[in-house]
Amino acid sequence: MLVELHIRDFALIDRLHIEFAPGFNVLTGETGAGKSIVIDALQTVIGGRARADLVRTGRDSAVIEAVFRIPPGSPIRAQLEEMGVADPDDPEALVLRREVLSTGRSRCWINGHPVTVGQLAQVGAELVDIHGQHEHQSLLVPHKQLELLDAYGGPAVLALKQAFADTWQRLVAARRELAAIVAGERERARRIDLLRFQVEEIEQARLVPGEEEELERQRRLLAQLERLRAETARVYRSLYEGDGNVPAAADILADAVQALQPFREVEPDLAEAARLLETAAVNVAEAAALVRRSAERLDSDPARLEEIEARLALIGNLKRKYGATTAEVLAFAETLRAELEALLQSEERGEELQKELVALEREAGRLAGELSAARAEAARRLEEAVAAELAGLRMGPGRFLVRLERVPDREGLPVGQERLAATATGVDRVEFYLSANPGEEPRPLAKVASGGELSRVALAIKRVLAQVDSVPVLVFDEVDAGIGGQTAQGVAQRLRAVARERQVICVTHLAQIATAADHHLHIYKAVTGERTTVHVTPLSGQARVEEIARMLAGVLTEHTLENARELLRMAQEPSAAS
Repeated sequence: MLVELHIRDFALIDRLHIEFAPGFNVLTGETGAGKSIVIDALQTVIGGRARADLVRTGRDSAVIEAVFRIPPGSPIRAQLEEMGVADPDDPEALVLRREVLSTGRSRCWINGHPVTVGQLAQVGAELVDIHGQHEHQSLLVPHKQLELLDAYGGPAVLALKQAFADTWQRLVAARRELAAIVAGERERARRIDLLRFQVEEIEQARLVPGEEEELERQRRLLAQLERLRAETARVYRSLYEGDGNVPAAADILADAVQALQPFREVEPDLAEAARLLETAAVNVAEAAALVRRSAERLDSDPARLEEIEARLALIGNLKRKYGATTAEVLAFAETLRAELEALLQSEERGEELQKELVALEREAGRLAGELSAARAEAARRLEEAVAAELAGLRMGPGRFLVRLERVPDREGLPVGQERLAATATGVDRVEFYLSANPGEEPRPLAKVASGGELSRVALAIKRVLAQVDSVPVLVFDEVDAGIGGQTAQGVAQRLRAVARERQVICVTHLAQIATAADHHLHIYKAVTGERTTVHVTPLSGQARVEEIARMLAGVLTEHTLENARELLRMAQEPSAAS
């Protein structure tokens, strides 16, 4: 509910502080006293259009602040949390503040946090509905009318609406995914061909970790093959066979050992020398054997060097393309395989999505049809209920219609035997229509010319939707325009009834409406020097009786005062609020 409204330097208002109460609040006062200025200020602070001419003459800016209390469970709390502007110390607190500069620009705050005008209006729309000659009327917006119709339809309609919204969300996601797959089909096919070629190229090479190093060693060896053959032959001859007139090392050592043999027993040093020569002879024999075996291996396949060169060239080519080492090439091949598998699966996913879309469209179409039928029934009941309320407001043979429109679309949802344009809310476009006079064609509520007429229609609708409409504060301006007598009494009763579910703030000139209120505020102007200011005073007791008498007759007499007391007494009787 709206608890307080602080206004500074706004139009004729210098400084004004208004406290509101739960239930039914009325604002009364002479014509031109400033009642509509208060409504303008409230409209501005909840995100309405800010005009530079509303800044008080001689001031740089106007400031309006509205203090609300938000009960537990209100959807507004979640909205504030999402925006990051909730008061952590007092979750029920909500303070909207707006400063309008004389340049026409403005600044906005929610609970002390700077916000945009759009964010302020988004929150304001959930807090206050203003009905009259004002722009801030959610009842005139078709998508809000759809929300109200669905809420009036009750749990069955809301359950169908949620089921459709869930299915629609899945359908849209599937369509988006399939569109992405189709859009990338050519690129994906090209990529698959490239990946297959690259994977096959690496796999055919049959790379082995460490293979390149071994091949390099073998190549170095084979590159010096002829020299190795000559040198090993020469070394072997020197060690074991001899070369012409030059005896072999093995023979020289054997002769030396033989020469020293007779003296081993008589000269210790010669004995040691003989022993060392014998050891050397053994080593020479072993070395000669090793050289011979190596020479025999060098006589292997002469084409081996060409094979090694070709293999190393293949490995080098793969390394230039796919990695600095054989290990990196093999790792890259695994990456290619994974990407190829994913792309091949996306082809399969496209086929799955085609089937899934058919099923989702069929399910969404079925739910949309059921939701549309349920809305049609709810619309019929809403028309009857609002018509009864309008009759009670003496609006003559006026007709209130809820029009449901479905738009054919060849690409739309299959609903029954046709395809229809759809959104997340279904296939229905809803708009409220009114024909206030006999012979007059029904027109959209937004095109109803009379502010008072529109306010009374809004009152009738709000009375019917009192249990399902979530906006906590309803403001009615001009709801009493052009009425009196029994019609005024009917309006008063309905305002009081709506106020049992919501806080109602009503600007009125009629005593019948003012007496029905729970809280009476009197607005008046005062002139100080050359400046005119607006003031507000809560009325009760004798002061309220006198204001009601003034509204009845314009003058205070014993007769008008007694009439005022009688009206107040009658308004407070239980039957008056039925």
